[in-house]
Amino acid sequence: MRWDALFADLEAQLAGASLAMQEAEVSERHRTDFAAVELTDRLRSQTGRHLKVQVGLPGVFAGELRHVGSGWVVLEGERQSAVVSLEHAVFIEGMDRFSTVAVPLVRLGLASAVRGLSRDRSPVRVFPACQKPDAAVDGSIDRVGRDFLELSVTPRGEPRRPANVLAVYTVPLHAVAAICLMH
Repeated sequence: MRWDALFADLEAQLAGASLAMQEAEVSERHRTDFAAVELTDRLRSQTGRHLKVQVGLPGVFAGELRHVGSGWVVLEGERQSAVVSLEHAVFIEGMDRFSTVAVPLVRLGLASAVRGLSRDRSPVRVFPACQKPDAAVDGSIDRVGRDFLELSVTPRGEPRRPANVLAVYTVPLHAVAAICLMH
């Protein structure tokens, strides 16, 4: 009778150790799988959620995540929509704990996203990276190269007309924290 209890106890210890090893393996596999997830894939799984993206000195841009590209996101808010460069993102708030590894999509760069604003001649406010919000410049994007844009600067709130153009800036895309579409 004591032998039965001894062997039952040994079998229970062995089963417990086996279960602990399986749980550790699953946990390690989960960590390894998550290590392969890129930020853009993680963000793509958050489409439709309300996010806040802190880009340092220019501040926080918030809104519903509408689009994710290679190195940028579009946030649609009540008062503004913004193309935000992930190169300058410091914190992202509002993502859930779940992510999926999405099927690879065509990943358009920031230049592609900005070309749409150029085509429409939309009034924009460009927030330079590492600058305070009051350093933002209003205008209209005239042309977009591979790694830069040309911005016709206009007075705040004024439409782009030849007489309103104060200057034309050439802006490297790596220096852009965000571009807000002015409604």
